[in-house]
Amino acid sequence: MRSWKSVLGTIAAWIYFLAVMTWLLPMLFLVPIMTLSDMGTVMESGFAVPNTGVFLTALFGLFIGLSLMIPAFRKMYDKLPWMFPYVKIMLINTIIVSVALLILNFGYEVQSDSRHMVWTIVMVVQIILCRILMSLYFHRKRAALTGGMANERSISARS
Repeated sequence: MRSWKSVLGTIAAWIYFLAVMTWLLPMLFLVPIMTLSDMGTVMESGFAVPNTGVFLTALFGLFIGLSLMIPAFRKMYDKLPWMFPYVKIMLINTIIVSVALLILNFGYEVQSDSRHMVWTIVMVVQIILCRILMSLYFHRKRAALTGGMANERSISARS
């Protein structure tokens, strides 16, 4: 028979998943898309826009951090193994795009076409470099992507 502590932990994990993760998972996908739309607005209008991506990244980081630090909540990642890589990659992607909007907003603070062009190029380079670095990191550190699960084998071990 399972202990009461285990049962309460499972109930808490379900409540956390239903109350927090059901809105957080789609938002991790939608926020970078909305931020890219904001970038288009900045480039069309020529004026900086508020960057809500920074606030949402902090909020997502708080809830994801809680789900990783509290052992009862971490059970979600054992039951749904696809969720840990998704959350990790999408949070980093949200950070990358939010920083890109910060760069673009900085470039559009002053009305100068040459400044706009330079900072747009800096923003594009930042996105490309960060995505390449993220891909290299996850390629070299597979355990960082899978959460260090013991039953996962590396690609070289499968061959």
